[in-house]
Amino acid sequence: MSCLHVSGLAALIRGVHPSWSPAAIKSALMTSAYIRDNKNKPIKDASTVKAADPFALGTGHVNPAAAMDPGLTYDLAPSDYIHFLCTLKISCPRSSNLEDVADLNYPSFTRYFNSTRIPKVVVRRRTVTNVGVTRSTYKV
Repeated sequence: MSCLHVSGLAALIRGVHPSWSPAAIKSALMTSAYIRDNKNKPIKDASTVKAADPFALGTGHVNPAAAMDPGLTYDLAPSDYIHFLCTLKISCPRSSNLEDVADLNYPSFTRYFNSTRIPKVVVRRRTVTNVGVTRSTYKV
């Protein structure tokens, strides 16, 4: 059911921001979603009645007004997708490793754990585009 609603919201965002790529529109929807209910409590998983985890909730409930003006967007170029696909062991012109998949310029982060060596510090890089007010401050 949500696919129809989110697709419609994506079309509305595209109407307001015709130069945004599909990745930027998806980013706006993801980063502006909310994960708390109207009582400021974590949204609950309907099947367990416990706080929903990212696998049940995704990035949260879409917030159409906020998605129209998210402030920052994460964008992707075709080369980002090629790099991502190369980590999936598809024939590629250069070598890639499983860790490279985590560097996809995407509004969420993942960490692959190899049971034999777990580093204490993991660095993830993202590039964002300010689509909001010129002078802005964002906190992670």
